[in-house]
Amino acid sequence: MGVSWYEPLAPRIDWATYTWCESAALAGCFRRLFVRFVFVAYPIQERLREFKKMAIRRRDFLVASLASTVAGRMGIFGSMLSQAHPDGASSQPITAVKAGTPVRFPDNQGDTWVAAWAEDDNLYSPSDDTSGFRKGCNANVAFNRIKGSDALHLEGTTINAMLDYGLQSQHGADACTWKSSGCIWIDGAIYLVVARHLYGEDSGDLYRRQTAQNASIIKSTDFGKSWARTSQQNYDNPMFPGRRFATPYFIQYGYGHGEAAVDNANEYVYATSNNGFWDCGDDMVLGRVARSKIGLLNGNDWEFYKGGDGMKASAWSSNMSEAKQILQAAGRFGMTGAVYLPAQRRYFMIGWYYPAGGGKMPGAGTHTVWDFYESPRPWGPWTRIGSYDSTPAGLYSPEVCPKFQDRNRVFAITAGYWGSQEDYRMTMVPLELDT
Repeated sequence: MGVSWYEPLAPRIDWATYTWCESAALAGCFRRLFVRFVFVAYPIQERLREFKKMAIRRRDFLVASLASTVAGRMGIFGSMLSQAHPDGASSQPITAVKAGTPVRFPDNQGDTWVAAWAEDDNLYSPSDDTSGFRKGCNANVAFNRIKGSDALHLEGTTINAMLDYGLQSQHGADACTWKSSGCIWIDGAIYLVVARHLYGEDSGDLYRRQTAQNASIIKSTDFGKSWARTSQQNYDNPMFPGRRFATPYFIQYGYGHGEAAVDNANEYVYATSNNGFWDCGDDMVLGRVARSKIGLLNGNDWEFYKGGDGMKASAWSSNMSEAKQILQAAGRFGMTGAVYLPAQRRYFMIGWYYPAGGGKMPGAGTHTVWDFYESPRPWGPWTRIGSYDSTPAGLYSPEVCPKFQDRNRVFAITAGYWGSQEDYRMTMVPLELDT
């Protein structure tokens, strides 16, 4: 918010980002006012007589004005102290989001794009029900490298068709197919979530939602060329049995997860999951694992937020059934995750759903709604701050890209309606953020 007392002379001050350096700007403002007052408004003889007397008054005036300005700022923005982060730095709530024009990338087909920003500065992402880039595969799940320094001009290569997880739409003995969700690079490895999904037309759900169950995390130390925990291990002994934590998405903290210490991110890896649906889930819960143990790929190492101060051990339980919902809205949470935005010191998440019911309901696939949420902490409180309608493309499974972020803009990586070759591909949507 800009304030100027005398526009031709005074600098425009942004009180939300005011620093002590800007005191000099205020001092300069009063100095220029003084000079005009002395050397223009007074005759020459008066200038000389008054100059000495005013010198001391001018100094006192500037000091008093500066003190008044600081006091005023504290008064005006005292309410913002409640938004201060525990480490002393202020967070700036995101108040609105505006979606820009989607940019579709050529030579690929698939959905559920989730970007991990690796140490080689490339993005790595799965794609589901996919032919990959340049028809590089025909798979339930494939893995891709995405290169480029401009979010709207990227080039992809399919580096692993992941045939252990089946050809596109290939079912197992449980009538389910393999699908992916969260993906992250951290401490020298890529981690990817896989789970068993049952398509909406077969799931028996009233709204024909695609169900998910029995998730596991797999690990690659060679940029996706090979993976630890085989598909058979994941089928026989899933890390997260059942549906409560079947769609975990890792919370992203920027380049390679970096050295972020906010909210114990240097000690833990966080992930959100809905209640076991690809589309139109009902709520979200939060899990975490010690950063030093994520590579062990053991579900018993994970804890789940059960309420209270998430910085304390007492807020977490190893019993998944004790997980508390951090967000709840029936039918409005397709599988999705959150990202930490260091410029605002806030968390940002996109919830999405089909207004007509599950994506396989008649006519549902061409219309989705994205709900934008923000929070000061991973465990909340989360606040909905706007929404975006996507039709007829029906863009779904949006995930905020950890790369290509600045203070006022991020990008969501997504895909659109599978019945349209034009839309069923990797797509970037710019999002303008207001604070």
